[in-house]
Amino acid sequence: MDKRPDRAVRIDTTIIAIYSFMSQTYSRLIVKKYVNDICARNRVSTRRGFSLLELLIVVAILMVLGIIAIPNMMIVISNARLQGGGTNLSGLLQNSRALAIGKNSTMTTHFTILGNGPVAYVKQADDVSGLSDKDPQVQLGAPLTKVTTPTGSGAPAALTSGELGFTPVTTDPSFNSRGLPCAYSGGVCPTSGFVYYFRDNRSMGKSGWIAVSISPAGRIKRWIYSGTSWVS
Repeated sequence: MDKRPDRAVRIDTTIIAIYSFMSQTYSRLIVKKYVNDICARNRVSTRRGFSLLELLIVVAILMVLGIIAIPNMMIVISNARLQGGGTNLSGLLQNSRALAIGKNSTMTTHFTILGNGPVAYVKQADDVSGLSDKDPQVQLGAPLTKVTTPTGSGAPAALTSGELGFTPVTTDPSFNSRGLPCAYSGGVCPTSGFVYYFRDNRSMGKSGWIAVSISPAGRIKRWIYSGTSWVS
């Protein structure tokens, strides 16, 4: 019996199986290449950066934040300068009292205006000369202006005798040899209390206010106007 036809059938079946396997393998390779191409395109697209619309949105947000934050920052800076001027004056007054006790003499604090703003300096009470480099002195700051009484739009009311605990005078303050504040005039220095006001000019016509008081007992106090009242 001739078995060649069976052998041919087996060969054909083997060829078909091999062809089917190769076709499936080739199909998988094509699909895999297609998927890799899509992934590569996606990776490239993620590296393209921001679109113009996204950049405009970010810029708009930053501008809004700047509009909100900048005025608040300016207020903080102005308040720091104002309080710094009051602190400087308080320190100089303490120094004046220490000098009066140390020298067993009456010392007076004077005020003047220079190019950089108001300056306070200390001299012997009977010394009528102007500011010199040897005098103890402090710069109160260019934004500050010394006034006798608060005036102008938005200005606070002056500190009352009830708030201060004494009736103040506004002449240059002196300290006698015992360290007590007094108003020196013609060799006489009666005990007195003092108060001094300072303001700074800000945007939109607003001003910040600060005051420095000296009680007859010699207590030096700094007052800040909060917008509604004086706070020590």
